[in-house]
Amino acid sequence: MIRRPAVFFWLSLQLAITAAGVLGTMLSPALGVLAGLIFLPANFMVLRKAWLAREQIERNKPLADAIAVAGLALFLVLLLSASLMPALVALLLLATLAMNAQLNRWRKFYVAQLISFVLLLAGAADATSGHYLWVMALYCLAAAFSLSEAWLDRGDIRVGDESGDRGASRAARQGPGAGARAVAGLLTMLVAFMIYVLMPRPDALNWGGQESSAGDFYHNEQWQQQGRDRHDNLQQKPQQETDFNPQRAQQKFQELSNLNSSGDGAYRYDGFGDQFDIRSSDRTGGVDLNAIVARLQAEQGAYLKIRSFDTFDGVSWSVSNTDIARKLTTDRRGHASLNSSRDGAFQQVITIEQPMPAWLPAAADPVALWVPASAIALDMFAQPLLPGSLLPGTRYTVQSARELQDNRPLSRAPAADAADLQIPDDQDPRIKKLAMQVTKAGQNPYQKAQLLEQHLRTQYAYSFASITESQGQTPLTKFLFEDKQGHCEYFASAMTIMLRTLDIPARLVTGFSATTRNPLTGYFDIRAIDGHAWTEAWIDGRWVTFEPTAYYDLPPPDQGRFTAEQISRYAQDFIKRNQQGNADGEWTLTGLISALWLQIYTAVVLVLAGIQWLIITLLPLWVTALVLVAIAWLTRPYWQVHARAWLSNRRIQRYQPLHSRLALDFYLQHLQRMAEQRLPPRQPDELIEHWTAALQQQYGDHAEFQQLAAAVNRLVYQNDEVDVRELQQLVLQVSALLRS
Repeated sequence: MIRRPAVFFWLSLQLAITAAGVLGTMLSPALGVLAGLIFLPANFMVLRKAWLAREQIERNKPLADAIAVAGLALFLVLLLSASLMPALVALLLLATLAMNAQLNRWRKFYVAQLISFVLLLAGAADATSGHYLWVMALYCLAAAFSLSEAWLDRGDIRVGDESGDRGASRAARQGPGAGARAVAGLLTMLVAFMIYVLMPRPDALNWGGQESSAGDFYHNEQWQQQGRDRHDNLQQKPQQETDFNPQRAQQKFQELSNLNSSGDGAYRYDGFGDQFDIRSSDRTGGVDLNAIVARLQAEQGAYLKIRSFDTFDGVSWSVSNTDIARKLTTDRRGHASLNSSRDGAFQQVITIEQPMPAWLPAAADPVALWVPASAIALDMFAQPLLPGSLLPGTRYTVQSARELQDNRPLSRAPAADAADLQIPDDQDPRIKKLAMQVTKAGQNPYQKAQLLEQHLRTQYAYSFASITESQGQTPLTKFLFEDKQGHCEYFASAMTIMLRTLDIPARLVTGFSATTRNPLTGYFDIRAIDGHAWTEAWIDGRWVTFEPTAYYDLPPPDQGRFTAEQISRYAQDFIKRNQQGNADGEWTLTGLISALWLQIYTAVVLVLAGIQWLIITLLPLWVTALVLVAIAWLTRPYWQVHARAWLSNRRIQRYQPLHSRLALDFYLQHLQRMAEQRLPPRQPDELIEHWTAALQQQYGDHAEFQQLAAAVNRLVYQNDEVDVRELQQLVLQVSALLRS
């Protein structure tokens, strides 16, 4: 039975922290804090009633039943107003509260501990911010106090049972102070962090679950009806309308304007519209460049496509056909199949954090979607979009048929046509000449595209400042032959046009470079600065991705097996973005922490590299040493006793006694070890006379053995002093006999 009231206080705090953390991640931080503030006093009062009624705990059954009924009612409310997971969490929290009303046994206490830990993990799995670490740290501290109080309480019971006095040793039962317990909690967190950083991380499990949710359901009755009447091939480009209808054109223009809008003060990147000027590539709108605009949950990073452009007039890119007449309806789960003949092995769960146009960011090629919408549309490049602009909180799942060539994503979107070879009428002839010069060593279109990509990545500099400081001053010709620096829209435009001058169909693609995984949450953070443009070329019947901008890299196939590697990569990416997006050179707290982590990580890597060099260089020696150690371990019954005897003899020879009683304890310990070569170990209750008699039987009838027994009796039982020098000489003589 639980007897210490402090157990209930710390358990109340622990459960309140858990409630605030898990509901804060699933609903909102404000609601999480409110839930924690409500749950703390409620849980404490319930546990106090349980402690007061601990001898007759059944008296609290009506209270427990009432709390359980309230839990079921709250479950139904949250199930209808929010979603299943918050409803289950609330039900589990109130079920724990109901159990706490009758908590008087340790079994129920440990069940409450287990429930709190499971809820903490549920919150961690749903957390999208590193701030959840504070919740875990507070939980560890509260758990350290809660479990230490439980340990002391159980110790009280044992002491009381053994001594017959429940009040015995009160000072001893108070246990360690608050400082010592806090240190224990911090050490536990430190050990957990070291394990988290140094242990290799297994690949993420993909059990096939698909998510889709939004604050408002995307419904369009007209799209839904068009989806039911669809009979066209989704894998082919739609045909341009031949009959011009002014009313239809006006409706189409208004619809596209609404779909391309993301609202005032929202995230805006001009490359996500139907047309954009490469000289004016604003990525921010009303948000900061480092603000998170979306999050990707996937096994590895990806380039998320949004828009594709095939028409260039020398300054602006546009789409030759803005038709979005191809519609698909979704089932009751929001599922829509885009291509049932291909396997969608690469699953992405994407959460929108800032308003943006209706086109869904997705890795190539999407073959199945789960969206919170009644219908979707496809543009001429088979890119899906919803019936309205994407709102914060929208969450959807994409399964893509991921194909790679030299780590380059491949797409089997609708095939190239004449628009993908279009060149501006006033094209500078030097551009074609430069393209031919750079690619003269190429034997096929793929090699030529690689040469162009490498040329742009190595001979031109990326400058994010050109977006804000040089708008309207750097056309494509000026970029290639004079400035030789610019942002990604210039790089992608230059490569696309140069490919077209070589009769290789190409187009410019915009989207997100989602390659920075947050190692604390597991999500790929997509920030405003990650809005990006790249090139796709039609080679061998597929669209091949090329990255001509040196600032960006295609997603690596391996993100690093160790958490420390992922943290280092995340810090490097953050510093790089901070340097490009912060023209004033001001540092944020996160930037300073990232820089400090990189310094620590570099020092650790240098140490580990030295250790690795020693291991590799001296590998034959290490192998030999391991073999010898294994042999020694297997044969230890044959040599261990003799080795211990030899070491004990060495210690006896070197020992300089100062006090006779201390010297006697030392000498007896090592003489007994030496005697174990022939005798079994001396038992604690074995008299010294019996042991020395056994020595005489094994080593001969020597007077020194009897003298040793007499010295022990004088010192231990008669409290007589023995000269330490005489004792030393006697022990040296005995040790010499034991060596014989």
